[in-house]
Amino acid sequence: MVGVTGPGAAPTTLEREWGRLRRGQLLGPLRNHVDEFEGPLHLEILREVADAGPIRASELADRLHVTKASISRYVAQMVAAGLLATRPDPRDGRAALLTATARGRRALARREARRSRALARLCQGWSASDVEALTRLLRRLNDGIEASLRAERS
Repeated sequence: MVGVTGPGAAPTTLEREWGRLRRGQLLGPLRNHVDEFEGPLHLEILREVADAGPIRASELADRLHVTKASISRYVAQMVAAGLLATRPDPRDGRAALLTATARGRRALARREARRSRALARLCQGWSASDVEALTRLLRRLNDGIEASLRAERS
């Protein structure tokens, strides 16, 4: 266990703080105003498709570390909602490529703006260097998770 004690704070551990984060005590404000098609995986799918450009659902599943069945369900919902569009893959007519629609891009921009405002409120009073440190450490954690998941798949 990794222990941490701050000024005037009770001792804690990385495991305890991770649990608090996962239970949503710290992320609850970020989940306010979630629309039907703006759950966490919907958001990640939209972001990945918008960033990647045309992409196959199977590649999307690999990038997001979810099953192809899960991606298929979500993609079908999102296509029906007008957030994603499909077109035949010119390299393989049996496969389809996903793209974010204008509606999907607007939904993504709205959600990211809400998240940015919520994070700004949560970090109000923090120094710029503390926010930068948190950002750097979260990136490091996420990179480690990605590397671990890639290694498990190999």
